Amino acid sequence: MPSTRGFWSYLRSGPLGLIRLLVLLLPTVLLLTAGVRATGEAAEWFLIGAGLTVAVVGVMMAFERTWAPDLGPGVLVCYVVAAGWMWFGLPKVEGHDWFLHFSQAVLLIGPIILLASFTVVQSGALLFRRSRLLARRLQERGSWPSRLEACKDLPEVKAFRETLAYEASPALQLINDPRPQVRLAALAALEFRKFWREGQAELITALLQKEPVPEVRAAAIAALANTHERDIIEVLADGLRDRDPRVRRAASDALFWDVENRWIWMRFGVRRALADPTQREDGSVLQEGQRLPQPAIDDLLAWCAEKGLLSLRSSQTLSQMYSRLLQERPEQTLPKVLELVQNPHSPPLLRIELARLLKAHQLLEAKLADELLDSGNPAPLRLIAAESLMEAGPQHVKAIIALRDLARLPNRELSLATADVVQRMLGVDLGLALGQPTPSLNSARAIEVTRRLMTWSAHPENVENVLESPFEQESALS
Repeated sequence: MPSTRGFWSYLRSGPLGLIRLLVLLLPTVLLLTAGVRATGEAAEWFLIGAGLTVAVVGVMMAFERTWAPDLGPGVLVCYVVAAGWMWFGLPKVEGHDWFLHFSQAVLLIGPIILLASFTVVQSGALLFRRSRLLARRLQERGSWPSRLEACKDLPEVKAFRETLAYEASPALQLINDPRPQVRLAALAALEFRKFWREGQAELITALLQKEPVPEVRAAAIAALANTHERDIIEVLADGLRDRDPRVRRAASDALFWDVENRWIWMRFGVRRALADPTQREDGSVLQEGQRLPQPAIDDLLAWCAEKGLLSLRSSQTLSQMYSRLLQERPEQTLPKVLELVQNPHSPPLLRIELARLLKAHQLLEAKLADELLDSGNPAPLRLIAAESLMEAGPQHVKAIIALRDLARLPNRELSLATADVVQRMLGVDLGLALGQPTPSLNSARAIEVTRRLMTWSAHPENVENVLESPFEQESALS
């Protein structure tokens, strides 16, 4: 049943609300007054007309959630009905009554005024005027939040965003202001804007390429996130290689929300970002919740087969995607992941990342793990398989043999990872602090752990040797 709270909100909203209520009920008031002033058949005619307009208003209110219809085309119906009813009632009036002609004038002029005001509102002229006032207020503002990113949450910025529905030029006039707070506020008001006039989006891309403040660059990227022009998408893709992580995240959010329609234009930017050595620690290029279409998956699989950082980060990106799919659609995703890990022709780094993923989800089957222990597989993959098998049974002979082989490989990073598994699974003290990160590769602790691991691999039947002095370890190895 409709609520009357909207009706009473007219009375609580001040003079404007009362004026709006009067405009809505004016046809009924005029017909009711005419019925009171008239006599005989004319009085009945006008009173019936007043009831009819009340019914029309009631129907309009019944279809409004708040019982407060807007003063738009629907209200014009009340005026047209009342004007027609009064026109046909004039012949029934005895004598001459000035009020009837006055009412006719009001009922004819009222729709014209309403239609004019409706047209002005729909044209955006009022919003444009208000947006210019808010732009001037932001430009003249003296005090700003101490944290630059907090400027986006100011009430003036939120109100400014609502006034830019039809025209973005008031905000674009602020993007060249020397103060970063003003530039950030203007760009935040344009966030995810859908419609741009010719040349407007290019103004923001020009700013993006010369802007020194990371927060402003991130806001500029967010403002262009809804565009579908190739040149702008390519500029946004370059943001994935920005020196500031906040800008890279903003670029990822702006690009991957509609990756199905944009991949063909952003793929080269994504490739350059994945291969950029300055972003080595970023790992996956995806953010939480983002998806990849099949063309993107095919490209990433091809990049996994290449060398270097591009292969590593492409593998990490696919691993993150499959991690989400394993949670959402495990029945369709698990066979595909198992096939990629088992296939010796799959890119090695991808097999390693996906094996870690399976182990983390406890989906690495013992049969597959046993196959991965084979010496023809990459060493990190063998280590993952050995750890998985030993978690099920610490005395797995084939896994222990694989650990001994891995301990002899001349790779200190792999040796530290192997030492961690041996110490946790077999209880051999190799000098690692359990629960703590492994020591840096060139530290004295790392060298000592590597020596102890090699001693264990050479004399597995006598684990006490690993606790001897370095001189005695070297003698044992000789």
